[in-house]
Amino acid sequence: MEIEFGWTADGADWASASAHRARSTSTDGPAGENDAAPDARLGPRGLVALLQGRLALTHPPVEQAVRIAQTMRLIGEIIAEREGAGAGAGQRGGPRSNPEEFWPEHSFAVDPWSTAAHLLRLRDASIEAGWNAPDPVHRLPARLAAVRDLEHRAVVGMPGTSGDGGLPASLSPGPADDLRDVIATLVELDSLGVTWPLGIDAITLAEYPTALPGLWPRLFELLDAAGVRLRHAGTGPQHAPDLEVVQCLDEWSAADVAARFLSAPAGPDPTGSDQVPLSVLATTDTTVLDRALHRRGMPALGAVEPSTDRAHHQVLGLFLDVATAPVDVHQLAALLDLRVLPGMHRDDEPIGLVPAPVRRELLRALTREPGIGPAWREALARLEEKSASAPAESRDRERRALEAARGIDRLVRDPLPADGLLPGAIAGRLDLLTERLRAVARGEGDLLASLAQVTALREVLGMLGPGAPLSRRTLQQVIDACGGAGRSPLARAEVAPWAVTTRPAQLHAEGGTVLWWGPAEDALPSPMLWDPDEVQTLEEFGARLLPPAQESALHVGAALRALRGASRLIAVLPGRRLEKEPTPSGLLTHLESAAGRSAKDRLSPAQLIDGTTWSLAGRSLPLRTPDLQEPSSQQLTSRSAGHRLDHLLPERMSFTQAQALLECPHRWALEYALGIRPAQVASLPTGPRMIGTLVHAVVETLVDERTDPGLGGASLEPPDPRRIGEVFDALVPQLASELDLPGRAFERTEVRDRAVRSLRELFAGLADAGLRVTGTESEFSRPLTLRLAGGPHEVVFGGSRDLDAQDADGRPTVIDLKWSFSRTRYGDLFDTGEAIQLASYAWSLAEDPDSPADADHPADVGYFLLRNGEFVSANRSLDAHRRTPMDVDDAWRRLVEGVQQRLDEIAGGTVALGCQQLLEAAGIPADAEYRPRQKVVAAQRDLARAEGGILVEDHCARGDYAQLCLLTGGK
Repeated sequence: MEIEFGWTADGADWASASAHRARSTSTDGPAGENDAAPDARLGPRGLVALLQGRLALTHPPVEQAVRIAQTMRLIGEIIAEREGAGAGAGQRGGPRSNPEEFWPEHSFAVDPWSTAAHLLRLRDASIEAGWNAPDPVHRLPARLAAVRDLEHRAVVGMPGTSGDGGLPASLSPGPADDLRDVIATLVELDSLGVTWPLGIDAITLAEYPTALPGLWPRLFELLDAAGVRLRHAGTGPQHAPDLEVVQCLDEWSAADVAARFLSAPAGPDPTGSDQVPLSVLATTDTTVLDRALHRRGMPALGAVEPSTDRAHHQVLGLFLDVATAPVDVHQLAALLDLRVLPGMHRDDEPIGLVPAPVRRELLRALTREPGIGPAWREALARLEEKSASAPAESRDRERRALEAARGIDRLVRDPLPADGLLPGAIAGRLDLLTERLRAVARGEGDLLASLAQVTALREVLGMLGPGAPLSRRTLQQVIDACGGAGRSPLARAEVAPWAVTTRPAQLHAEGGTVLWWGPAEDALPSPMLWDPDEVQTLEEFGARLLPPAQESALHVGAALRALRGASRLIAVLPGRRLEKEPTPSGLLTHLESAAGRSAKDRLSPAQLIDGTTWSLAGRSLPLRTPDLQEPSSQQLTSRSAGHRLDHLLPERMSFTQAQALLECPHRWALEYALGIRPAQVASLPTGPRMIGTLVHAVVETLVDERTDPGLGGASLEPPDPRRIGEVFDALVPQLASELDLPGRAFERTEVRDRAVRSLRELFAGLADAGLRVTGTESEFSRPLTLRLAGGPHEVVFGGSRDLDAQDADGRPTVIDLKWSFSRTRYGDLFDTGEAIQLASYAWSLAEDPDSPADADHPADVGYFLLRNGEFVSANRSLDAHRRTPMDVDDAWRRLVEGVQQRLDEIAGGTVALGCQQLLEAAGIPADAEYRPRQKVVAAQRDLARAEGGILVEDHCARGDYAQLCLLTGGK
């Protein structure tokens, strides 16, 4: 075979070389007579791999993470040996060796993984340069001395094999070792006078061997001695191609230009050739361009950048985050909700790592209690009951789902201690992940990458010291090294009439046309930088080094030779991409300069249009101008169904639902009538809502502990602050486990201190007022008849009251507990008679036949602000602000009338966007600032109150329904 070798040709496809050879054979005679017709295009890695196969030197692929782990272990052994030798010398009275002489020791104690990776890179670079590590008697610069110690310590070979002297292999071979082995084998064959059939007739070199670094000149010298003909490809075309550059404002307009060019019929070739090959050089991600091509019925390029953000590359890190204490419930919810494969059929739900029944039950439990507590255990019990009662045809499926749930439960109930991440313990946790991945994988696809990542991590963990715990940082570094970047599902090859490449040096234009998508800064590999003393030492012991500028010139020269091989080059620059200005391309600037042009001569997309014709570089397309459409400036404030919607009328209602109906009937219809809600994973309590639930639970626990049936309620003696703190601490893992996460200690302490002080004030204030707590979270459910236009409609109005109390005469009081940052909101609601939640609680007691309260003698009501430790009440023993008692009957009447009015509109087929109506009535935009907004909303509230109604405002733009209510996004 004949090979075309280029220093930057790794990754080039063989097909282009083979096609070139076939064309040359058909026109210029038999294969082998034409020096410009190779069978394969290979770079350094490709040529070494080919020679390994011909010389029987191949070995299984080695993960770089495994080699770093092996290096990490070797460094630890070197440090331990040096410390032991120093301690022994000190005990014998001899001079102690200086442990600081081993260069990476200090950094290894802080960041072992990065240190090992850097030292391994130094070692590989020195070997590839041809350095022969000298004996310890030679004094070396600090870095090279560490490399020498590592090289003398390591036994290179695959795990399970032995090296020279029968020692077990301790460092797997890398690319530098492969090159060294090939050269050593060729040297041995040459010294023995053996002719080994390499199967290579000739190699055409893009660069002279003497221009290459390290061991490469020696390799080509040995290949020449083995009978392989070497020849230089020449300097290539020196003329600049016919160049057109289009500068666009953004990626979208650039995609239209490129897609139009590819879809337009080809014009005549400047060279006069009948067949003009077309190549696409995609040096920028083609996701947007691929969409533009698909819209035109053209095949996509598929040059989509890999990313570590792909779902199948997040599985391992997410799983181990959940397996490590303290458990982050948001990460746990993300793991439960993670979808790893598309459904089997087009309309099927995507397949998750966790079975769907388990996902739904456990996420529902976490939305109730964001921690591992009673709700979690109840969900597991329901899954066990479902498995036990499943019919025969689904019993096996339910059993597997239950096993998956139990596995997740074991993972979070016995998490790995953050300060004790032992490699063996981590490897044990991976069994569950491996089992789940194999259960859902279909034998191919992205999940195989996840399984490979888990396998690599197991191998790495097996090479680390079993008794040395890893830090969370080191573990994350190991995971990142094992995972790499994930291939995009959009990076699919599609049959196309053009060739696609992503690097200029791999381009094989053969005098054809090249469309260059997204020229940007030329990415050159970073050479290993050595200081002058290190360069001198390396060269003294056999290394061949090139200056960094000369190494970069090899890449730039190859790219320019390939680009000059085109007869026509069309470069399309996307402008801003991902909110960033692209860095200029030195290659494009060089070509423009050679053509006598500059950035000022670039075309804009508008310049490509002449009347109804679009043209670029000899290709043209007819254009059609669409009719101008003026968007409506009228704001939509309601939606009409065109028919009655009686089926949306509720059968049950709570205060929360009634409040949503008054605020925005559109949001109420979406959330309650139609069940359109955020996913459970997005509904986990957090922030003030989570803390409020936690402190509510603390109150409930304290009341339950102190309730005495003989007293008819809880003791009037306030609980001890220490006991309040103990209950708080006990409930945090169940109801607010995120407060135990690293970095949240200050917030947890602040919330705990506030809760202890506030609850002490709550119980002491009630006791001073002579109020005995008789219940917490007291549930109620009462029938309520709504007088609608279509006739009476009965609903069940239910809920639960936070805190029930009564005085010595048995008169009831209801206190609603609120964790809020506002000190004035609830006082304002009380003073204006718009605290409709309190009114609903008073109504529930008045409707209770066992309660002394009735319509003539309603229960006393009030708020307690948990964050501030203050009461809002007309009871002066609780609140010294001398507030006027709230007219709960009037507030309840306005609530019911408002609900009836909204439901009448809905039943009639019209659903109002209450948030939009408020904005229109107030004359303010949706993004108005807080203070002006509050001012006009207060005026609207006063107007509604004067008319005997009520205005409840909770701006939808702050919630999950902002876009559906047309407050954000398109109209």
